[in-house]
Amino acid sequence: MFLFLSSRFFKKFFPFVIIFLTSLMGFGCIEDETVVKNPPSLELRLFQAVENGNLEEVKNLLAQGVSINAKDSLGNSSLIKAVDEEEMELTKFLIQKGANVNLRNTMGETALYRAVYRGNLELVKLLVKAGAETKAKTVGGISIAELAEERGEEGILNYLQGSK
Repeated sequence: MFLFLSSRFFKKFFPFVIIFLTSLMGFGCIEDETVVKNPPSLELRLFQAVENGNLEEVKNLLAQGVSINAKDSLGNSSLIKAVDEEEMELTKFLIQKGANVNLRNTMGETALYRAVYRGNLELVKLLVKAGAETKAKTVGGISIAELAEERGEEGILNYLQGSK
């Protein structure tokens, strides 16, 4: 008769009852309008602009004093991000403005490593001409040449061997 009072029923449906009641009562996640939200940092805006390929915003942020060699939480610089997005014009601009082509992220990857990983020979050539270290190894000990060979990038491998 009073099945809803049995422990089996109660154990099964108790979580749903609580969720239902809290949603009815309005105790869910409500944004407090009094909380002051800080705008994103200039560095975060720089990384977002690079990811979006927004050269004008990158220029604007650098003019505001953001370090061209700033790193994100994974240690990626704006140059590494530009290479990873295969943004040729942005990469050229950052190199021209003095970005360090040999900065490493937390995995030990450089912009050249990311260009090889992407299989982008034009970016590889640009970075090597800008002074990128071709003998660098990742934290795991993988060299740039080994990466090119592993990924079947014969054109890149031939270029790297010819640029010694």
